[in-house]
Amino acid sequence: SSQRLPHCVCRSWPLSRRQGAAMSGGAFSSRLMQVRPPVVAAVPTEEGDAVDGCGGGAVSSTAQACCVDGADAELGSRFQLVVRAASKRQIVEDLPGRERDALRLLRALQEAYSDGAFQAEIRQLQESAGDELGFLTALSRAASCVQEPVFRRFGFPAGQRGVMLMKMAVKVISGQNPAILQLSGDLRELLGLRREEELQTGMASIMKEADIAYRDLLSKISKAPVDVRGPLAEALRLPYKASPQEIAQEVPKIRQIARELADKNLGRPRSELAGDGKLLGPEAASASEERLHSMLVESFEHYLNKMLARVITPVESFTRPPAEFCCEWAERVVQRHHVLELWGPQPPVLQDAIRDEAAGWLSLGVGVSVIDGVLEANLASRACSELAAMEASGDVQASKDPCNVGARAVWLHFETPAERSRLPPVLGDLCDRLAGLPHALLARATEADGSEALDSPSLRVHPHVMAATYRKGAEYHVHKDSYNGTDNQRMLTILLYINDEWRPGDAGELRIHGTAVPVDGGKTASGGAAPDEGRFVDVAPLSGRLVMFRSREVWHAVKEPREQRWALTLWVMAA
Repeated sequence: SSQRLPHCVCRSWPLSRRQGAAMSGGAFSSRLMQVRPPVVAAVPTEEGDAVDGCGGGAVSSTAQACCVDGADAELGSRFQLVVRAASKRQIVEDLPGRERDALRLLRALQEAYSDGAFQAEIRQLQESAGDELGFLTALSRAASCVQEPVFRRFGFPAGQRGVMLMKMAVKVISGQNPAILQLSGDLRELLGLRREEELQTGMASIMKEADIAYRDLLSKISKAPVDVRGPLAEALRLPYKASPQEIAQEVPKIRQIARELADKNLGRPRSELAGDGKLLGPEAASASEERLHSMLVESFEHYLNKMLARVITPVESFTRPPAEFCCEWAERVVQRHHVLELWGPQPPVLQDAIRDEAAGWLSLGVGVSVIDGVLEANLASRACSELAAMEASGDVQASKDPCNVGARAVWLHFETPAERSRLPPVLGDLCDRLAGLPHALLARATEADGSEALDSPSLRVHPHVMAATYRKGAEYHVHKDSYNGTDNQRMLTILLYINDEWRPGDAGELRIHGTAVPVDGGKTASGGAAPDEGRFVDVAPLSGRLVMFRSREVWHAVKEPREQRWALTLWVMAA
């Protein structure tokens, strides 16, 4: 136990510079200890004392004589009076005398610790211990043998009680006495430990950094509205309306909560946990119980941290206003009825011709809009050629999402002019066009057409487009791009298909589900947030087809294709 370790209150155990000097010719005390006894572990008693375990080695006659020195033998009793006075907040009598006592005791220990054999043993312990705890435990045994004759000389209890008495008394006596403070630090270095002042400075710095980090976390949580931080509070086992302070205090327990969730789920059948579209990927099916538990902890911890990031990361910090990306193409493509399809009453009230054309997906009433023929001839094929080159160069990477089986993707970044300049020309142009759609949508939402202006969300552009490809064997199981805004800030998903050679029968359709509603009209166990597996519409990935839907509400999947298909995706954010 660390409570039984003499002097061992530091968090670092590399070789000290004073110990290194001692090993290379430092002081050796033949007067105090002529023969270094072999180390035998001190045995802790129930009271915490260390029974002498140094038998078998000869202590020098000089050291034995020191143990019966009458003047020194009373020092332990005087130190007990010092500690008792301090505990009662009384003035220590004869403080100069006690300072001299402390210096004599510390110098005797310095002489003992400087023993060449003891220093060599500490070095060996540091090299063989493996970790800090192992070193401190071994140091406890080794140091007790060296301390024992000194403690007897000065009338101190043996073992841990003597160590504690010495430390408490010296702390009271030292005050601002530079000689005692210097000597105390020298002793710690001889034991291979950091000096007390270094520890205090380091601990003060750590505490200051922790306090700053906590205050920063609290400030960020406080800025998030209740409906944003509420889901995180519940995930941390707090009430939905928990205060920012309560949430901030629970954040350090995320790892612990993840472990408890893993423990709870470990009893479920393996088939419910592992496989395509499950909580864990197929590789978890054959994992050991220990590995499965570790994978569950990592999965839950990752999601909890995503929820935390959602709360403390202001959407303005990584997005830009749509007005910065407006473009003529987007203004031509987006019409008023597209906005109604997304944010109007569901199903939206549209002109007959438009309603008939979009009857399939509009009947789901979940907020979807599809626009065909938005690209000029050959533009899609040129974009696919650029993506094929990126794939050949290794830029397109496999998805790590167990729901997104076999998909491969590459991010197209255009946040800065430098990033934009590195994109292939056609793909760069398509990124600019997609980024212009949010501004066009918001502009159409405010237009007067005899109906009231729509209450559209405050969209923000995240200038990064994902180009994803699916081949035979790849599919994306049913999911939402944002689960009610608890895990990310996605509000609108925009897809652009660029598959010139796609033909009916090639599969790879986007399957959009309706939302399940029980027959009695009540909510499902998940608050109405379950996909209706029997009510869906398949949207073909036609070249030049633009699909937009509400990220937080639309359940969707990607069916396995028979031929390769590409899609560009822009996620539009909102608070």
